Amino acid sequence: MRGPWHQFGDRSQRFALELLQSGAGVGVVISPRDLSWDNAKDYSQQYHGLNAQVLIDQQFYIPDFSNPRMESYPISHHRISISQLCQIPDAKLRDLSNQLRIINSELSTEGLIAPAVVYEAGRQDIFQLNERLFSASKLVGDDLGIPTFASVMLGQSITTSDHTIDVALSQITSLQSDGWYLGFQFEDERIPSSIDSVSRFCQVSLTLACTGNPVLHAYAGPLALLSFGAGVTGVCIGHFQNLWKFSPRRWQVRTSQQGGGGDAPPRFFSTNLWGTIIYPDELVQLPLSLINRIITPSPFSSSVTPSATVPWSRWEANKHLVYSICSTIDSITSSNDPRANANSAIQILDNAISLHDDIKNHEVYLADNTDAYQANWREALINLLSNNSSDYDYLDLIS
Repeated sequence: MRGPWHQFGDRSQRFALELLQSGAGVGVVISPRDLSWDNAKDYSQQYHGLNAQVLIDQQFYIPDFSNPRMESYPISHHRISISQLCQIPDAKLRDLSNQLRIINSELSTEGLIAPAVVYEAGRQDIFQLNERLFSASKLVGDDLGIPTFASVMLGQSITTSDHTIDVALSQITSLQSDGWYLGFQFEDERIPSSIDSVSRFCQVSLTLACTGNPVLHAYAGPLALLSFGAGVTGVCIGHFQNLWKFSPRRWQVRTSQQGGGGDAPPRFFSTNLWGTIIYPDELVQLPLSLINRIITPSPFSSSVTPSATVPWSRWEANKHLVYSICSTIDSITSSNDPRANANSAIQILDNAISLHDDIKNHEVYLADNTDAYQANWREALINLLSNNSSDYDYLDLIS
């Protein structure tokens, strides 16, 4: 389970298959929102054939959200409002358990991710509901002989303060869980950049890791660079930006049509920048010496050249991004020591900050504030190492 996982979103099934075939990733997390039940069964067999592990996240975050794909699953009739779920009788809870057993058996999952509603501050009803959902799931996981992971989806009303996080974790960690499936809602920005919020995420991860159970960071995106330094066991990475951090909006009914980027040019993810640069528009503004430092190759970037004369598709750029993050994660996780993982990430961020400074010195300013988070992430990790020495010592003892 240790390493990078493919987080499902739109059009992820074949995407994940191709990435696994290229050697990227240890498993997949199937999304009912984006893949029908019949296709889930078909693709899970193909993933297992590539020695990949399979999990399915039931995505009960906003429990009354549904779509045609979700409706194809045996558990779909339990997608009702939070208030209705809070009053679900034991008989229906047993039926939910039976449907979880069917789904996880047929997909041959390596673990059972318990359904859960997004945790919100002051909502004791949600804490009690999630405890019941977890207990019903744990019976199934134990019966199937696989670990049961508690879904820890922390809404923004919790993640904005240390106090609300402490209150939530004190209850969540009382669950007799075999592991944690962690989603953390950040501010509404492309990539989380606030030192405070990133530090709180790292602290949550480290706290869960100190239970001695594995932590799977859901919707990690590029932030996966920090996760293993905070004690995480696995990271879930998707190709679209709406998979780069947990947001309940993906499970809410859209009130207006949202665009998909139109004919926007591809963005090249550089592991040396730990960020993106628009290809070719921004890249060609730089001297060859810098371009050669920025271009970090993958099996999906063969069309990318310093002269930028060959077209490169956004879809290939997406594959390159996920492959590049997976490759870096594989390198970091060659050590099982979270302190070493944190220091490896700090070194990557040091180099990225220096390279971004060199780009600015040539009066090129990259779009989307793609240089806005590296220094803050570095500081968050340095603070974590400094302030949580006893937690790291404890992880050493139990490892």
